[in-house]
Amino acid sequence: MPSSSNEERIEEHRACLAGIAEEGRALFAEIGNLLSEVDEHLLTSDDVLYYAQPPMDGKLGVRFWRRHRADRIEPVVVVWHKNQKGRFWPEEVYGYLSQRVCRRGAFEVNAEVTAETVVIVDKLLAMRKSLTLLLYRTRQSVNSLKTHHKPVLDYQKKRLAELQVTSRKNLDSLYGESDEQEMA
Repeated sequence: MPSSSNEERIEEHRACLAGIAEEGRALFAEIGNLLSEVDEHLLTSDDVLYYAQPPMDGKLGVRFWRRHRADRIEPVVVVWHKNQKGRFWPEEVYGYLSQRVCRRGAFEVNAEVTAETVVIVDKLLAMRKSLTLLLYRTRQSVNSLKTHHKPVLDYQKKRLAELQVTSRKNLDSLYGESDEQEMA
């Protein structure tokens, strides 16, 4: 039979666990807010790049594209190319962004502004990747725990119930026999 002190302790523990759940919600909200802030800075960076460079071949920018999942967009750095009909089309740029900054001709005027903005974009992209990876890993860890621990907990619950029934039967038979012997 559980003691009252155990009941009190478990209630305190449950209150503590409720606090952990609230803390987890707050942490996820904070990560979401940080991601949103990074995205805002990337949009601002795209504006700076748009006005700092002339509308010519080689102009850099930031675009949010649907990549691996249809419900998720991710920012990428693009370089704009002009086709023979005079239309621009973006091509994704991978790595070494500062080396992509065009510093000649009409680009020369704001080359330093563009270069510094690209460095900021590179840092923001790294920060965003870190935050999204943290979210992904946390979700995967929780899902893994649910997948692997829940069946074990369900089995243990079932087995404890069976053991409790067996224990009561054994005690009833023991006390039932001694009561019959005392009456005889």
